[in-house]
Formats: sequence, structure tokens, C-alpha cells
Amino acid sequence: MLSTPKGINKRQLPVEKSTVVTSGDILIRQAFDNSLQANIISIAHTGKILVANSAACKLLGYSNKEIQTKAGSSIFNTTESSFKKMLNQRNKKGHASAYVSVIKKSGKTIYCEITSAVFTDEQGIEKAITTITDATQNRLNQKNIDTLKDKVVAQNIRLARSKQKNIDARNDKIVESNIALAKSRQVKIDMRKEKIVANNIIQALERADDRLDDNNDWIRHIAKVSYDVMWDWNIRTGEIYVGDSIEEVFGYKTGNNSTDFKNFTRCLVPEEKGRIEQKLLKTLASRKKTWSDSYKLKCSDGSVAFTNNRASIIRDENGKAIRLIGATQDVSRLQELENKLDSQVLIRDEFNKIFTEAARLSFEGIWEWNLITDKFILGEGFNKLFGYNLKNNTGNIMADWGSYLHPADKKIIEKDLHAAIASTSLHWEQAYRFIRADGSIANVFSRASIIRDAGGKALRMIGVMQDVSKLRRLEEKLEQEMNLKTTQIAEAKEDARDSERSGIGRELHDNVNQLLGASKMYLEMGKKGGENSQMYLNKSSDYTLSAIEEIRKLTKGLITDIIKNFGLFHAIENISNDTMEVNPIRIKCGFKGFTENSVNDKFKLNIFRIVQEQLNNVLKHSRATRVIIKISQNDKSIMLSIADNGIGFDILKKRNGIGLANIKSRTLAYNGIADLVSQVGKGCTLYATFPLADVLL
Repeated sequence: MLSTPKGINKRQLPVEKSTVVTSGDILIRQAFDNSLQANIISIAHTGKILVANSAACKLLGYSNKEIQTKAGSSIFNTTESSFKKMLNQRNKKGHASAYVSVIKKSGKTIYCEITSAVFTDEQGIEKAITTITDATQNRLNQKNIDTLKDKVVAQNIRLARSKQKNIDARNDKIVESNIALAKSRQVKIDMRKEKIVANNIIQALERADDRLDDNNDWIRHIAKVSYDVMWDWNIRTGEIYVGDSIEEVFGYKTGNNSTDFKNFTRCLVPEEKGRIEQKLLKTLASRKKTWSDSYKLKCSDGSVAFTNNRASIIRDENGKAIRLIGATQDVSRLQELENKLDSQVLIRDEFNKIFTEAARLSFEGIWEWNLITDKFILGEGFNKLFGYNLKNNTGNIMADWGSYLHPADKKIIEKDLHAAIASTSLHWEQAYRFIRADGSIANVFSRASIIRDAGGKALRMIGVMQDVSKLRRLEEKLEQEMNLKTTQIAEAKEDARDSERSGIGRELHDNVNQLLGASKMYLEMGKKGGENSQMYLNKSSDYTLSAIEEIRKLTKGLITDIIKNFGLFHAIENISNDTMEVNPIRIKCGFKGFTENSVNDKFKLNIFRIVQEQLNNVLKHSRATRVIIKISQNDKSIMLSIADNGIGFDILKKRNGIGLANIKSRTLAYNGIADLVSQVGKGCTLYATFPLADVLL
């Protein structure tokens, strides 16, 4: 019986359906790992980071393994009020956005915009997905805007003080003039003069106070609504004064910072214009002291911005509106982020539904093992594969797992599984034999992901069991068939006759020439550009591939004559040159010590077919940029090697395809031996060795 790792209490618990437990984790990992945005997934109440995509690792400077050891407090400055406010809003609404300081691995702090949404996975654990966007440049732009606003406010204050100073000076002159006039008159009218002077002084002071009140109102309203584009609308004259930031935000140049109400209405989108004007006029006709509205505004470049607007309404002594002082804010970016978040939530829900249905219909045994609670959950496919009846997907599978393993495989599997859990590996896979409910033996291949905590301790395993018995039987049958046919393989030699060559010429003229003509036509149309250019280029490529296939079919029968008349060396160099003309690859040939005239034509054709087959394999699978073909000879054998610098593969895991089977078959026909040598990332080399005695003339 398989025991649990050290430190884990082993007990059986009722298990839920695998389709409920495993779908969220698997899909989230796949969906976000390839995202172009920086995304992290964490446990909502602890901030523990569970997974991060490559964009997040790049932005923060951590490797994927390092960032999974961090908590949110290591990445975000959680003491900032904006971060705390974002958490409160997320707890209430389920999603929120904020601008916060983000700490990179190097210790450098960058200003970022984060968008976070909370969801509950299939185990009922509340998790959060957070998108991080570097907003350093946006903050710098906002700082420049704020500086500009401060300059506007300061300029208005200076203007108000200057005007007040002029008024005071003018009033002083009036007072001095009246006093001088009063002194020059007779004493009997002194009392009258004093009354006139007093009245003039009172009127002058009242006018000065009124002007000062207007300026104070202007300054107060600016301070109240001072963000983005500030404006002042004189309703009596229709003139609107706008701040300098209108050019930066919406692209309009006003010259003297003045426009009129008609120009404003021209910037409204037609479908909203009537509604906005009606609401504005209704507000002005009321007794309200404020106005606010949200609408779309056309920018100078033709684009449309989403705006929030608010203003204070200045009224005369009769309550009639005479001025509006307010500000307009561009919220297009916020609108875009909200739409993107809604879209991502819909995509996530759709993928969850698809994965749940796929897991239900899967013919693989999906399972999950919680190493902390020893809880083992199986998918519905387990019953279909192995015939065990599991009530509610539960049973004694974990307790008696060892009894279902083939006796010869039991110890090896248990040892390998425990070794994987005790290591730092994130994956485990193994092939073994499993006993079905009816007593028959199934060949099984299992693979699983190992989920670990920040300290590297294994928490659970999620994996699948696949019954490969039928595939194994088919492979064995195919191998038997190939062994039976090996001795019957004969080299085909085609006779090239003048009539066939004439037929090939007619085919080239009537068929291939037409295909190439059509390809050239679509290529020229594609070069002109336009929205259909890619379609034209695709059609050109299709016609070119069709022409290549027709030429390949026509020239297939000519290879034997090329080898017979010009030699194996010429044939290999010819196919190498043709390959390099249509593919980004360099091919080098070497035939040191090989005496071509000493071997028969069938053997040379056999060598050519092997080279042809392996070059095809290299082009399809290796992503190589360089190939070296060598043929050498000594007293006992002839050696062929074809080496590439491609991506290589794991020999132990690679399954032989038909191409490699053909190569081994051709080698065996002359009592030779063929083998591949390869490592992941280090290219591949094909070696074929033939006994010299079996191929000589």
C-alpha cells in the first residue's frame, strides 16, 4: 500500500468530483501564462502568490520560482492609502483598480496601475487575479498637468490682485478729486459736499467688494473642481474660457483660451447632443447650484473620449444663471479597463464551462491527491477505463492503491513517486501496469503536476492516467508487420523513356506553368497592400506549393537516371541546393574516401532515399539552420552521417515515426545498422553503417 510523505496525516475523506476540483487551477495556469499583460494569482486573504505569468516575472525581475515564494506585501507597498482603499473596494464589489507603488526584486520602486478581481475556485478558496501595468510615464504626465494647473490658479490670483489694485487706485483718485472739489466750494455747502463724498466712497467700495467677491468665487470654484480641463462659461455672452490643458487632453488649440457655446456643441457626438443640451438647459432653468454629466466628446484627431463633467452654477440676485465654472475629466482609460475586466471575466467563465464538459467526457482518469489531508479524488473517466464502481467518485483507491499495481511494478512505482514528492520537481510521469476490475492488465501512462508551497513542500498532485494498452498492441503489431516486410523490400527502378519525358514537358507547360502564373498574379496583388493583401499572399503561397508538388511528382521518376548518369554525389548536391533555395538552411556535403564507382546503382539510390527522407525530417521538426552530410569508406564498411543543429529531442521519450522506420528498413536491406543520437537543445545526428561486402559491384 502506498504511504503518504513524512509529516502528512493519512486518512480517507469523502471526495468531490474531479471535474469540480481540478478545472480552475489547470485552466488559469494555461490562460494566464501566455498573456501579454503582467498577471499574478494569489490567495485573497493572505496575499500568497500562487502563480505568475512571464510578463509579471519580467516586470518585477523575479523568476517564476522566486515569485511563487513571495506574498503581496513583498510586491506592493501595502501601507499606501490607495492600496488599502483598493482592497476595501475589492472586498465590497469583487474587483477594483488603483495606482500603487510596486517593489521590484532589485528594490527599485515603480508606480503602477493595478486591477484586481476576486474569484472563488472549485475548492471554495477565495483567490485574486491582479493585472499590473507600469504607469510611471502616466504619473509623470499627471504631474506636468498638475503643475500647469497650479500655474493657471496662480496666474488668476495675480490677475485678481492686479485688477483690485487698479480699482483701489481709481477709487483713491475719485475720492481725492471729490475732496478737492469739496474744499474749493463755499462753506455753506460743505455738508452737502461731505454727503456726496461719502456716497461716492460707499459706491466705490461696493463695486470693489462685488468685483472682489467675483474673483474669490472664481478662485474658490477652481480649487473645488480643479482637475484636467478647467472652463468658465459666461451664459449672457455665450463666451467660454478654457484652460491650457485642453490642448494636451483633447488636442484643441484655442489661441486666446476663448471659444463659444456653439463650438462646444459641435464637439458632441450626434446621438448624445440632444440629451446633453436638454439636461443642461433644464438644470440652468432650475434653482440648482451644480451641474454634472458624463458623455462622449470628439477630439481634434477624430477620436472619441469618454468624459466626466461637473460645474458650479453662479446665479444673480433673481436666481437666474449667469455663469458656469467647472472642469472636464477624460476617463477613457478607466472605461477601457472596466470593459477589459468584464471581457476577461466572461472568457474565464466560458473556459471553465468548456473544461468542465471536456473533463466529464474525457477517457482519461483524472485525479487529484491532497498530500496534506490525504484526500484522493477521481474523475468519471476512471470507471470507464478500469471498471471500478466509485460512489460519488470516492472509494478505497488511495488506501489499496498498491493492490491495483502489477506486482512486478509496485515497488518501482512507489519509490519513484515518493522520490518525486521529496524532491523539488514540479512534474511526475511514469508508465506501468495496472490491474482492471475484471482482473485484466492495462498498460498505463500517468503524468501529474506537483503543487508546492513557498518552502518547496509538496501540497498536492493533479494528474491523469491514460490507458495505452490498445496503442501498445498496435505498435507491437506494426513492428511485427515491419519485421515481416523487411526482407521483402526491393528497390524500385523506373525506366525513363522519351515518351514519358515528352509527357512531363506537356504537363509542365499545361499544368505547372498555369499554377505559377496564378501564383505570380496573386503575389503582385499582395505587394500593392490593402486589407486583402494577406489573403492574396496566402493564395500565391497555395498555388506555389501546388506547383512544387506537381513538379515533385513529375521528377520523382528521374532520380534513378540522375544517379546512373551523373552519380550519387551530384544527386545529393542537387537536392541540397534545391532545399537551400526555398528554406532558410545551409547544407554542406562531404564524400571523403568514398569510391562511388565501387558500389552498385541500387545501393546508391538507397543512400539517396535515406538522405532525402532525413532532410525532410529535419525541415519538418528540427528548426535547424545548418546540416552536414558526410559519406566515408574504409576497408570494412561505408558510413553515412547527417547532422543538424536543431532543437533535438529526448531519445528515451521520442517515438519512432514512419520516416525513421523507412530509414531503418532501407539500411537493414543491405545488412546495415541505423541509429539516431540526439539531446534536447543539441541537435540530432543520423548514423547509417553498411558492410562493404554487401554493396560492392
